[in-house]
Amino acid sequence: MPLLINNDVTSRVLVTGEAIDVMESAFRQYAEGMAMFQTRTDMWSPTAAQGDYYRWGSLIGAISDPPTLAFRFKSDILTWREYGGAVTEEWHCVEPGSYCGFILLIDTSNGELIGMLNDGIIQHERVGATTGVGVKYLAREDSRVVGMLGSGGMARSYLRAIREVRNIEECRVYSPTPENRERFAAEMSAELGIRVMAVEDRETALADADIAALCTDSRVPIFTGNMVGLLRPGALIVNVRHDEIDAETYDACDRVVITSNTKLNDFVMGSEEDRNRRPMDVHYRRRYRDTEFEELPPITAGHKPGRQDESELIFFHNISAGIQFAAVGRLVYERARERGLGTPLPIEWFLQDIRN
Repeated sequence: MPLLINNDVTSRVLVTGEAIDVMESAFRQYAEGMAMFQTRTDMWSPTAAQGDYYRWGSLIGAISDPPTLAFRFKSDILTWREYGGAVTEEWHCVEPGSYCGFILLIDTSNGELIGMLNDGIIQHERVGATTGVGVKYLAREDSRVVGMLGSGGMARSYLRAIREVRNIEECRVYSPTPENRERFAAEMSAELGIRVMAVEDRETALADADIAALCTDSRVPIFTGNMVGLLRPGALIVNVRHDEIDAETYDACDRVVITSNTKLNDFVMGSEEDRNRRPMDVHYRRRYRDTEFEELPPITAGHKPGRQDESELIFFHNISAGIQFAAVGRLVYERARERGLGTPLPIEWFLQDIRN
């Protein structure tokens, strides 16, 4: 019987360490040809009444253990604005403050729809868990200090995951809104039992950091190549968006490791004037589009080396992959089912007697 699982249920059953474990397993399966995903697809329409563009985004991924396929989709109204030296991206569905993101979960052993899940918490935790896997294989073992740019939900997921795989003692966080970074520092310090400090600029956050975590919604670089020298030698840089770094950062790193080299499918309606409202097609993003990098899954499977020495400066390019939703979505479903949580739905709603 399918379960309807909301964010409240997910928050009660999802544990960071378990999410990292299932994500590592999914990447190993992918490296062995036992998991797959389609390229993320975004479809854009200039018809938004209360924004710059409407965007439909979707991801599909499947793993073999447990046998699961996930289809995640989003329905967004996008707006962009300049703030704190960045071009930030905001989105909503119907009205500001409400969002539409959903995951359909299929058991591929018999084709049954087993879950319909809000994607809010899972979206953050699947990316955070991927960061946890990347840090496990690519960060120095003695990493103790995190320089965090951004103070939202993704930053929280990143710090939890990094703390899970490394003995982090200190995090310095910067965001352009003082109350947001102060709140992050207070809440995460209490939750993780480590020193988390709000600072007034990016440079202070990054100075001598072992791990630089870029967790913003900026559409222009907030980490540039000249900032590499702020970090401790042998640091790891990890991002959320393609746009958070510039082309010179790629060049400054000894290695660039990416979740997968599969590129985004981007379909856009509208006139040239409409398209120019999207602050996206710039040189550093083209670098990502046109270059093949080392991939994380072969490293997790032992086919390729992780960090090879303490001096390597590594950029872990954390991007979306549908197997993330299959892995974490199935974990949430199983934990909710074990605890009798979620709303059961009749399977008859999703079956028919007409052959398609």
